[in-house]
Amino acid sequence: METVATTMDDSYGESFDKVAKMMKLGYPGGPVIEKLASKGNPSHVSFTVPLSQSPLIAFSYSGLKNQVRLAVESSSADAYPDIAAAFQKTATDHLIQKLKKYFKTNPPIRFAIVGGASANLYLRSQVEYMLASYKAPLLLAPLEYCSDNAAMIGRCALEAYALEAFVNHMDVSINPRCKL
Repeated sequence: METVATTMDDSYGESFDKVAKMMKLGYPGGPVIEKLASKGNPSHVSFTVPLSQSPLIAFSYSGLKNQVRLAVESSSADAYPDIAAAFQKTATDHLIQKLKKYFKTNPPIRFAIVGGASANLYLRSQVEYMLASYKAPLLLAPLEYCSDNAAMIGRCALEAYALEAFVNHMDVSINPRCKL
């Protein structure tokens, strides 16, 4: 496994949380935005795909979130499904564009999506479609195990606490992998 790109600001999943907050839809935002997006038309609102002209293999959602904020502020709640659909499509298009750019020189053998974002069915379908041309499988956990990374870290901490697996705060050789 190798990390080949990171975000310049928010992650894909975090941007869903913040868009849901703008629309006063609650937390976590991923499931509510995906559900709302399923009722909307992404063609009714136009957002610019972040970094589409940049040669960088990096991700950025701050500009897209600002576009969404402006759309939310200038619209009624009736437009939220279309805004959510356009946001979800644009956020996913951003990921797909950067993956395609990277895959031009590094074709995938297999690819995985993890964390809360991996529960997004639209993202899954778009990545799976893109990977088909490479004949590369998409590796996914079952939906019931696709939750927010922070929640997974919290769960690991609860298990460690129950086992009294405490770490001396002065120990500089801490292994960040939770092995219980």
